[in-house]
Amino acid sequence: MATSALRAAKRVRVKDDVLMVLRAAILNGEFAPGEHLNETELADRLQVSRGPVRDALAALAHEGLVTAEPHKGATVPLLLRRDVEEVYSLRLALETLAAEQAVAHARDEDIAALAATLPAIAEALADGDRRAVTEADLRFHDTFYRAARHGRLETAWKNIRSQVSLCLFSRNTVAATSREVVLDEHSGLVELLTARDTAALVDAVRAHLAGAYERLAQQYPD
Repeated sequence: MATSALRAAKRVRVKDDVLMVLRAAILNGEFAPGEHLNETELADRLQVSRGPVRDALAALAHEGLVTAEPHKGATVPLLLRRDVEEVYSLRLALETLAAEQAVAHARDEDIAALAATLPAIAEALADGDRRAVTEADLRFHDTFYRAARHGRLETAWKNIRSQVSLCLFSRNTVAATSREVVLDEHSGLVELLTARDTAALVDAVRAHLAGAYERLAQQYPD
């Protein structure tokens, strides 16, 4: 089991810390797709009892980052093209609604917060740090959903965020992401939201996600 990035869990809020450590390890590729996650081994490595590990794996199963079967335990999922299609078709539905709601309800400070995420994307691209590019990309979209000021919509985004992160990191690991794709397209979304142009913003969101899906889907056989 590849666990080189795992560290001992902190003693404060152990359950939450174990979840954070294991989530990061999965998203960073520390565990191979299809790899079985042994509770006892993980507990020993994290220096905790099996209870927090069991709870963390259950939470990760809810996030879609592990698959859990009775009497078989948890396994890192092997993403198929169908999985990617489902994640991105759901994301498309959510994000077009977020665009419509953001035009209608975003405040000036929401748009300013969205623009403020762009320098981190530029910095990550300049550094060639693909994990940082993924994290900056996700922070942009976190802020975009908050700008919609639609609580249940933001919750729906949070429910698929980890799976989107897994897809993004998979894409960014295989091939470097261009400035045009990551920074220019996101900057364009900010400009259209600032202009309160609903139709153009929805079209731009659709194009942005369609491009992201196509680049990722190329990694998977039909």
